[in-house]
Amino acid sequence: MTKELHPHVRQCYVANPTPAFSRPVHHKHKLPAFNKTLIEKVSARDVSRWAGFYYYDACHHKTSKLMVRVRHFNKHRARAINALVHAMVYHLNIISGTIPVSFTTLAHEAGLSTCSKAGNTSITRATRAAQELAAYGLITYKLLWDKVTRHYFPADIQVTDRFFDMVGSSAQAWHKACNQQLAWMNMGLSRKGQKPLTKSEAARLQREKLVEITWQKRKTAQDIRRKQKIARIAEKKDDATLSHQIALQLQHEMRQGQHEGITMAGFQKLLNQRLAWIRKVARQQE
Repeated sequence: MTKELHPHVRQCYVANPTPAFSRPVHHKHKLPAFNKTLIEKVSARDVSRWAGFYYYDACHHKTSKLMVRVRHFNKHRARAINALVHAMVYHLNIISGTIPVSFTTLAHEAGLSTCSKAGNTSITRATRAAQELAAYGLITYKLLWDKVTRHYFPADIQVTDRFFDMVGSSAQAWHKACNQQLAWMNMGLSRKGQKPLTKSEAARLQREKLVEITWQKRKTAQDIRRKQKIARIAEKKDDATLSHQIALQLQHEMRQGQHEGITMAGFQKLLNQRLAWIRKVARQQE
């Protein structure tokens, strides 16, 4: 009756009422056994009905203030949480406990992104589901603003011990898988005559790799505009000024917990890489 009286009114307020994770077609790599186990567990359960949602306090992920806890998520939020968690366990880096992709990537793969007629992409549904997970202490994430290029890096998403309880595993199983993965990685390094890594070193290298990939991967129209802005910035400043600004930015990132354990040589290498990238972008826009 409502549809007949008001044909212009949407019967469902979300674009995709049944979101589901879909593995990217170009991904041909073999997943670690622990990730496969987590995917099987998530596929067989409704994680939005996890018991912890009923007795843990919910706190705002930025202010840490207590939030009003609802007894149940509405069906669309619950489905979004299920799809997002499925994407997270697929991408989970076992050693660092991080999700080395952006929320935009997670939203696309989980069916939680929309695109307007003007071509603008929205991932609001995914970020709201992520805020629910962060409120209950299942994940932590923070955005890092780069003062030199004036844009955000992808959120540094970290899972907690509670996350594994929610998906049907345990923190003990995760730590065991982490040690096994690290031992396997160090075995490969020893064969190459390289120094073995500790867990914190491996986690730091993984985070640095994600940040550097972000620096070099600019393909969309929005990214092109960012490149043009970077080129204008580079035109007005010499190498010494840019190097100083990049050094200050790296120091800010270190205070935020990035680049843990980095040496002076590593710091200088990172600075030179970013300076070279900015100059390269500036040349491309000439």
